[in-house]
Amino acid sequence: MVAQPFVIFGTSHIFTLLSIIAIAFLIPVSIKNRKYEDKIFIAKIIGFLAILLELIKPFIWHYSMEFAWIELIPIHMCNLSTFFIGIFLLTEKRLFFEVSFFWGIGGGLNALLTPDIPNNFPDPQFILFFIGHGFLMIAIAYASISLKNRPTLKSVKNGIYFSLMSLPVIYIINELLGPEVNYWYLASKPEGDSIFNLLPDPPMHIPALIIIGVMLFFAIYSPYWLFDRFKKGGVE
Repeated sequence: MVAQPFVIFGTSHIFTLLSIIAIAFLIPVSIKNRKYEDKIFIAKIIGFLAILLELIKPFIWHYSMEFAWIELIPIHMCNLSTFFIGIFLLTEKRLFFEVSFFWGIGGGLNALLTPDIPNNFPDPQFILFFIGHGFLMIAIAYASISLKNRPTLKSVKNGIYFSLMSLPVIYIINELLGPEVNYWYLASKPEGDSIFNLLPDPPMHIPALIIIGVMLFFAIYSPYWLFDRFKKGGVE
């Protein structure tokens, strides 16, 4: 089976998205009646696998698809989100959940909807891309549903502050490593269709990215805020 050029929201894309959604909710549902200790044990397995996956992926990209090592440092937002949710599931350190939640849903969901890949299934890039981003969403869903974690308004602020502190670090890394790298897409726009197409050319797109990021964080939090307001109103 020869891989065809990737088609956004084509059959392979939609089937893969639905599969990720199904798995993300099937795992919590299947263990909802288990003891909390069992859920923590499963959390540690998922956390370990998340970190292991991010450590292994650069070797697969390099040796199977001949990507240069300089492009494979796992510091893209989704890479870091996977590391952070893995660390949270292993340690229960709250900040790692907060950052991963907003980065994972904001960046990871956008990546899943508008993948920066050339070909459809069964191309290796397609498979590895969706395994990595899909596992991130599954891990966040497990932390949120099975372990009953949720963001707060303070979480939004922590996510924004951490992002603003990280952005100049990633920009400097791009500048030091040269034009071959494009971490966080700060140096150039992704090749595929995405929201980046509506933004100014780099680096003038960075202020717009910051504004969009802040708005996205509050948009992601808004269902929780509305639920809290509704609950409070119902009590009163």
